[in-house]
Amino acid sequence: MVKRTLVALPAIALLVATVYFHGLFAKIVISAISVLCMHEMMKVVRTGEDKPFLPIGYAFSALLYPVFEYCGGFVGIAILFALAVMSVMIVLVFSGRNFNDGLMIIFALVYPGMFTAFWIAIFCIPEADTSRFLIAMLFVTATVTDSFAYFCGRLFGRHKLIPRVSPKKTVEGAIGGLVFGTACVTLLGYYLQGVFGLSVAFYWYIVLGLLLSVLMQIGDLSASIIKRRFGVKDYGTFMSGHGGAMDRLDSSLFVSPVIYLFYLIVIL
Repeated sequence: MVKRTLVALPAIALLVATVYFHGLFAKIVISAISVLCMHEMMKVVRTGEDKPFLPIGYAFSALLYPVFEYCGGFVGIAILFALAVMSVMIVLVFSGRNFNDGLMIIFALVYPGMFTAFWIAIFCIPEADTSRFLIAMLFVTATVTDSFAYFCGRLFGRHKLIPRVSPKKTVEGAIGGLVFGTACVTLLGYYLQGVFGLSVAFYWYIVLGLLLSVLMQIGDLSASIIKRRFGVKDYGTFMSGHGGAMDRLDSSLFVSPVIYLFYLIVIL
């Protein structure tokens, strides 16, 4: 556990730096992580018989930030996605490649591709303090939910949650993650929002906490389904003992649309 914590310290330091400095630095960092997540997903897919079109995946992820920032936000992203799918179809038509190769890259464009677009959207929120607040909420809640699901599972776990997907996860662990994750969002959000110039009703944080805590655990299970489908233990080896970026960020990736929706509906 100590070794795993020490290995994670650089990643924690990078997260703190992106929140503190924000601006262009943070956007470049999150764009690089977006490309890394795409790389790991395509690498996992390529362990099977399907061979996705790598240049399209890399180009899509690399262009997410500049397109969002300078080409109309999500309208630009939608156009970029359509162009990427068109490129896939053009390759299929003229190369004679396996149709599943095209399907696999389209899947990667959606997950993690489109999900990382919401990370970028959160970092591009015009009000810097609001952006910092939502980023902190996103990643702190993911850490709390994952950690307490793990510890509650180890201490009290008796009933398997979904063994065919993740044999080690338990119902007790899931409940622990839900309770402590919801409490984290509710208390942290409500009592720290004033520091970031926000004023949101208490009940909204309860709703957000329940949604995040449930969906974060589903996001982790969803990532596990993909790994089991392709017979791999981790998405990558970027962090020794922790797997790759996708292994560490799957929960926060899955709920990024919910955080952005919270911004649009409740804060904006």
